[in-house]
Amino acid sequence: MRLIAVSLSHKKAPVYVRELMAFTKKKQAEILRFIKSNIAAECVLVSTCNRCEFYLFSENDVSGKFMEYLSSHIIADSGFDIIPYIEIYKDIEAARHLMHTAAGLQSMVIGEDQILGQVRDAYSLAVENETTGIYCNTLFRLAVTGAKKVKTKTMLSKTPVSVATIAIKLCEKVLGTLSGKNALIIGATGKMGKIIFKDLLSLGVVNLFVTTRTHDTVLFDDFKDAEIIDYSERYAYLDKMDVIISATSSPHYTIEAVQAEKAITTDKRRIFIDLAVPKDIENSGRYIYKNIDNLQELSKINNDKKIEEAKKAEIILEKYLNEFLVWQIFYENRNLFEEIENKFENKDEINMFRHKIYDAKADMDYISFGNFIEELRRRYND
Repeated sequence: MRLIAVSLSHKKAPVYVRELMAFTKKKQAEILRFIKSNIAAECVLVSTCNRCEFYLFSENDVSGKFMEYLSSHIIADSGFDIIPYIEIYKDIEAARHLMHTAAGLQSMVIGEDQILGQVRDAYSLAVENETTGIYCNTLFRLAVTGAKKVKTKTMLSKTPVSVATIAIKLCEKVLGTLSGKNALIIGATGKMGKIIFKDLLSLGVVNLFVTTRTHDTVLFDDFKDAEIIDYSERYAYLDKMDVIISATSSPHYTIEAVQAEKAITTDKRRIFIDLAVPKDIENSGRYIYKNIDNLQELSKINNDKKIEEAKKAEIILEKYLNEFLVWQIFYENRNLFEEIENKFENKDEINMFRHKIYDAKADMDYISFGNFIEELRRRYND
């Protein structure tokens, strides 16, 4: 079986490119089912603000066929060539890429916590749509386990920093201080919104306002320290705000430029931060606008401090990568083992042979185990 990872991420693609592949959950499910039926035996789609990645298992290299599908759907719909922004990883490098991604080593903010949950959610969606099999099941299980080990055995997550916390640092940098400032969080009940709210609340100096497109009072039980406003009233509050942060999964703008300009009458320094992909806020030029790509400069400072811990994480993840590759070699040579066993005359010889295999497998070194298998093939096929 061949593993292929097709990645569009913040590493090469700016937000206006990434939003072309920001699919709803319903669309993701449709794509997964199409790939399973027409392109690959197994597939998982990992979709976040900073990346859209496809992990495919197939008997053959289907990267060309998949890229044709991607081009015919995405480029045909948008008229934009996304191919130059895409990276393709194969086999060992694809498995390594997933493990590094799940552990936060490929994130804009190295070691951020959200990505592990996002990888788990992506795998769950694939399971729900029956697009996984023994390869994806094994690889994603080990990737999640390895990421958890990184979190417990390194300092990457001991001082948790996320895109949300970097966004707040950017607000402080632009405004000088957040003390006494008014901040509106649009999409407060979402995963990112909750983190932003918690981080701003911990400062103890910000006047918080929250809203969401679905105004369900039950969803706001955790926001008793904020003023809850109806989504339809959001423009009425813009003028008094110093900070507006939007992080929703809306396919449409939560803040439109024309309406924002009408609502803002007071001339003061204010910042709008758009953490959504596709974008939530339409930039008018009347206010300071930053999107998720503008956070990279601040995140780089954080990442530089974590380089040594990232090296420790890579060592940990290599063990899980080895475990997957050894498992794959073992699984794909089941028929060879059976053929060899059929050549033995008694159970003792079979048991000795099996012990030899499991001893070699237990070393968890895919290179030496691969060499061991090749030696078996030469010895017993001659």
